[in-house]
Amino acid sequence: MSEAKTTVKAQRILKNIDSNRNNLIQKYPRLASQVNEIKSEVVKNFKEHVEKAISSLENKGCHVIVAADSASAQQQVLKILAGNKQVAISKNPIFSEIGLRDFLMANGVEVKNTDLGERLAGTAIDVHPWIATLNKEITDQALVAQVKDEIKRTVSNLDYGITGAEAIVEQNGTITLLESEGNVRFTSNLPYNHIVVVGMDKIVPTLEDALTVCRTMSIYGLGKDMLSYISFINGPSRTADIEFKMVQGMHGPKEVYVILIDNGRLAAAESEKGDLLKCLSCGSCLVNCPNYLTEGLERGYRYTGKRMRVLTAFLEGVPITETTDCGDCRKCNELCPVGIQV
Repeated sequence: MSEAKTTVKAQRILKNIDSNRNNLIQKYPRLASQVNEIKSEVVKNFKEHVEKAISSLENKGCHVIVAADSASAQQQVLKILAGNKQVAISKNPIFSEIGLRDFLMANGVEVKNTDLGERLAGTAIDVHPWIATLNKEITDQALVAQVKDEIKRTVSNLDYGITGAEAIVEQNGTITLLESEGNVRFTSNLPYNHIVVVGMDKIVPTLEDALTVCRTMSIYGLGKDMLSYISFINGPSRTADIEFKMVQGMHGPKEVYVILIDNGRLAAAESEKGDLLKCLSCGSCLVNCPNYLTEGLERGYRYTGKRMRVLTAFLEGVPITETTDCGDCRKCNELCPVGIQV
């Protein structure tokens, strides 16, 4: 498939997102201001919100680990795996931030990607936070069905599954997963152990706030009212037998580990960079970026325009790439749902 044809596909997808997004914004005119208020409140009292979320997660039976930086997060995942040489992993921007896949593979762990798009794309370049096949034509539907079946069979036989999270509810410790395929849910549900790797900035006060975040990410990043699947996880699965004795881990993971990543976030909240913590990683800033179709598709979306500037502004351990000329058109600022300006 020629580079020109794949770029045409990316252009078509981004154009559709832009058109659908504009229509949905008219339907939800207050959505951006609502999510901005939610995220601003968390940033204002960031440390306090983090502490309350940790307490709620622990009360739900989760093992909570605070990782100061990428290296610490990597080591904690390896420690939890306890010598297991295979792990299922979904797609999430946090894994690229901390370089988790490369680290695990370098330590002899076979990483089984459960995102269908990542499997079909077959490239290490993370071109989009949600759409791995943005610039790759998929025409073999028999192959798609085969890969789907292979993913499910593989995950059902593994002891550990790793996901990110779109929100952690401070009020009751609910872990919120958003997706379009269903693979994130079975990555979290089929293995005996669920490892959640998530930035502290994903904490929100209430379940209603988590839903607002999910809708905002869906509309602004993908031009959809809401992605197909939302999962709410409240610690290890529990059920009561006929004698009303509580049994844990009967219909899902026996253990849930939550690795809360700092990586410069606490320091950012105390500085003039606190607004950057409001970033949802929705991909909205990529849709109208003139250079995204060249730099982003070649190097990965994290090193393009606004997203690169947000990451390198405060995240510890994220290498500052060579300067790129994004043109300073500021189009990315116009439809950022949380109002981040670069």
